[in-house]
Amino acid sequence: MYDTLISSEARIGQNVRLGACVRIYGNVEIGDDCQIGDFCVIGHPTARADSAPLRLGADANIRSHAVIYEGSDIGPKLETGHHVVIREGSMIGENLRLGNFSDIEGTCKIGDFVRMHGYAHVGKHSIIGDFVWLFSLTTLMNDPLPPSHLEAPVEIGDMATVCVNAQLMPGTRIGRGAFVAAGATAQGDIPAGVIVTGPDSEIAGPVRFMMHMQTRTRHPWPRHFTDAYPEHVRDRITALAADIETEAADAAQFD
Repeated sequence: MYDTLISSEARIGQNVRLGACVRIYGNVEIGDDCQIGDFCVIGHPTARADSAPLRLGADANIRSHAVIYEGSDIGPKLETGHHVVIREGSMIGENLRLGNFSDIEGTCKIGDFVRMHGYAHVGKHSIIGDFVWLFSLTTLMNDPLPPSHLEAPVEIGDMATVCVNAQLMPGTRIGRGAFVAAGATAQGDIPAGVIVTGPDSEIAGPVRFMMHMQTRTRHPWPRHFTDAYPEHVRDRITALAADIETEAADAAQFD
C-alpha cells in the first residue's frame, strides 16, 4: 500500500485537501484552499540543481494523476483534468483549465483564463495570450526541422480560438481574435480577427462574418459567451473584444 508523501520543506497553505498517494516535493509553495487528487506529483524535480520553486496559486483543483514540475509560477484557480503534465519554467495566469491528457512542455508563457481541452499539446517556449481557446487534439509545434536543436515556438494572441485537431506549425503567430478551424494547419503570420481553414493556412475571411444559422448566433465569441466567465472579468472581455475588432477592421482596409 502506498502513502501520501509530503516533504517537510514544502510550504502548504490553509485548507489544502489531498487525495491518496500524493507526492509533494520540497521545492513547492501551495496556496490556500487547493484540492489535489489521487496519485498526483507536485513539484517533480528537474535536472537543474538551482531550479526555482513551483508556486501554485490558491483555489487550484488538480485532478488525479497530474504531474507538475518545480520551477513554474501558476496563478490562482488552476483547474486540470486527469493525467496532465506541466513542465518546468512556465508562467501561467489566472484560472487555466487544462483538459485530460494535455501537456505543457515547459518554459511557456500563458495568460489569464485560457481554456485547453483534452489532448492539447503545447510545445516548449509557446506564448499564449489571455482568454484563448485550444480545443481537443490541438498541437503547438516548436521544431522547424525535427529532430533538431532548433526552436521556433508558436505565439497565440488574446481571444484566439483554435478548434479540434488543428496544427500550429513552428514559428506560427496567431493574431488576436483569430479563428483556426477544425483540422486546419496554420503557419506564418495570421492577422487578427480572421478565419484560417484547410491544410494550407488559407484565410477564409473575417471572424465577424461567422454565424450559426439555426440560432443566428454570431462570432466573435464575446458576443454570446461572456457570461461563462466570472463577473469580475466580463468588462475586461468586452473592452478587449472591442479593441480586437477595431484592430481587425483597420488591418482589413489595407488588404
